[in-house]
Amino acid sequence: MWSEKYRPKKVEQLIGNEEARLAIATWLDGWEPGKKAALLLGPPGIGKTTFVTLLAQERGMNLVDLNASDVRTKDKLRSKMGEAMSTVSLFGERSLIFLDEVDGLAGRSDYGAVDFIKDSVKESQNPIVMAANDPDSDEIKKLASSCVAVRFRPPPPREVEMYLREIASKEGAAFGADELRAYVLDAAGDVRQAINLLQSRPLPEAGRGRYYKDRDSTDSEALNAFFSAETKEAAYAALRALSMSPFEKVREVHRSVVKSGLPPEELAKALEVVSRADVLIGGMMRGGDWRLLRYMDRLFVEELHPLLKGRAVRYTQEDLPFPIMTRIWNDSRKITDISLKFAARAKTSGKSARSEDLPYVFALCSKKQFREDLEHALGYDADKEVLESYDKFLHKEAAR
Repeated sequence: MWSEKYRPKKVEQLIGNEEARLAIATWLDGWEPGKKAALLLGPPGIGKTTFVTLLAQERGMNLVDLNASDVRTKDKLRSKMGEAMSTVSLFGERSLIFLDEVDGLAGRSDYGAVDFIKDSVKESQNPIVMAANDPDSDEIKKLASSCVAVRFRPPPPREVEMYLREIASKEGAAFGADELRAYVLDAAGDVRQAINLLQSRPLPEAGRGRYYKDRDSTDSEALNAFFSAETKEAAYAALRALSMSPFEKVREVHRSVVKSGLPPEELAKALEVVSRADVLIGGMMRGGDWRLLRYMDRLFVEELHPLLKGRAVRYTQEDLPFPIMTRIWNDSRKITDISLKFAARAKTSGKSARSEDLPYVFALCSKKQFREDLEHALGYDADKEVLESYDKFLHKEAAR
């Protein structure tokens, strides 16, 4: 199966959810006995299980992998998790306990399992990570107080399409752009399903796979509802309806404000509020305190909304300041690889790196020393052939 053949071997090869992955990695690096478990929330097929597996490998931890649907009772969980919770190696090495599909602890079959998990989190000598598909299930609500919850979302369709194109190239298969796009839409955010569709090459059913289109439309409507809201309550409700990550939200609000045509003095005040939201996110990244997220929307509502009210500010998905999408189509593999490596080094998101940072990085690559330093920082100089390929690419980008 291509979905297994091309399963990512490193965390950096995963598609999307850069901020969520960084939040979990930060939580794990700072975990100590007695601290909360981590809870990954999101639909199936977007990489939650693969991410936890690769994270454990990269941290040199033994992964204890359990499925809650298979061990639904307190006694079964104790027999599976008991030793793993209390065992630490002679050298202080810890295991990573992964309990998947905890929303499968459903109905009457949950004989004390949820309470056992909550108690285990407090007592375990090893970190516990859980994953769930349904964030609104009763089981998840019961576990909420014991967990640091991080939401994983379907990856951007353009990145999934680039991934499919790379797989098709490696398999020597020819696919048209419209055909690839149809598979992406039909899979509706499930990367495994997209790869399976690519391999089996079925004809997508008409009307299916409208997830991304609908989501993009909903986000656009929500942002514009925020800008046009008559009351703070309506503005807050609009922000809460967004499916964007905090980084995306700040970036898109910033872009809309910049293009708004506000008078200079008012524009400066609005951008100052946006910059403080950006600083807030930076603080969360450094300290790992994701509870601060609740204050970001309030900052926009209390300070930005009054400045924009009645100013006809609008959000559109076009007119990025840098024509990065054309470059993504033409040099998708290298752009994606560079952006993810750069994002990991710069502690930012891959999407932000592509659209905001790489334009300036590429411009600086006109200087040979900078280009060599960048290639070394991103690890391209470890292989002569890879180095030559990326050096040629960076030199070409600098000359644009």
